[in-house]
Amino acid sequence: MRHIRHFIRIACIPLVLAGCGSEDSGPSAFNPATNVDVTFSTFTLTEATDILLFSDLVLAVEPADSGDSADQDIAAGIRAQLAVFLELSYPDDDPTAIASVRNPLDLMRRVIGESAIGNFIDGRRYMSERIDDGQAGEYSNTTNNVSIRFTDQQALTDGLEVSEYSWRYPIVKWVYAPDSSNRVTRVINWVASGSFEANTTNPSATLGTQYLARDFQTSGYNDGARALTEGSIVIEGEREMAFVREYQGLNTDIVRIDGTAVGTNGGTEGGPEFDFAGETVDCLRIEMHYTDPSVAVFTSLDEPPQRDDPDNPGQTEANPDYCLNVETPTTSYATTPTGLRN
Repeated sequence: MRHIRHFIRIACIPLVLAGCGSEDSGPSAFNPATNVDVTFSTFTLTEATDILLFSDLVLAVEPADSGDSADQDIAAGIRAQLAVFLELSYPDDDPTAIASVRNPLDLMRRVIGESAIGNFIDGRRYMSERIDDGQAGEYSNTTNNVSIRFTDQQALTDGLEVSEYSWRYPIVKWVYAPDSSNRVTRVINWVASGSFEANTTNPSATLGTQYLARDFQTSGYNDGARALTEGSIVIEGEREMAFVREYQGLNTDIVRIDGTAVGTNGGTEGGPEFDFAGETVDCLRIEMHYTDPSVAVFTSLDEPPQRDDPDNPGQTEANPDYCLNVETPTTSYATTPTGLRN
């Protein structure tokens, strides 16, 4: 089921360019977004994997008690699910590290963080100027009706499907709202190219990040300015991973893995089943607390997101036995302190 909050709705380390630059279509007066069409040798990232989107969580779930096999199984199960949605691979000798990653969110984060594309640099500079002036501003490819496309040269050469070599981003935007949140919100949205079966959910990924205006920078990853990140990744098979990551105050991650609206038949059935730490489940919620390092896991099986409301015939209500609504964790354990957030 979709679990994205309101603010998302508004809204060269391993990158080897293979010869195609961006094509400018001319920025508008108040929005510098232009067409971006860039070819990379590959979308797979193998360097600086300690600064990927979820590398901190991969490390943070390591149990404090290395001898507790049950906790180790849970940690391995969490990493396995992250690998499915983010296309991660782990070194054989170190499950707390990441060997490679290949997904549209990490790729775009790397491109922006490494200042690999001039028009995105222009967008960040424009946001900084608007912050200095105390005026609202927007960088948006949708507002300017321009496109953003990345091509994987190796995948194209290998004859892989278009969804593997052509990644289009319908939305890349920064918005500064001084009169409401006084934060900069960045939204990245990717939707898979190609054709998919009728009555199925196309793979997609969305990442929204709020930055404190006073700390917003025009270069680098801007991690020190982050206040909140949330997003959703949908993969084939009607499975979805949604997440909310708070960097100020609570300092927590909440990751929810369940079925899409199609996969749960509109919320009336449990979603697609999967293995987690030796058990079969169809709903998984992970809560990671970084300040007092611990992780809590909530699971359910064959429980629909919604159930009939006994007080209102013909109406439904949230199912309290569905893992996203359960109050008591299935299991929890203390984790090894890392002090890292990515």
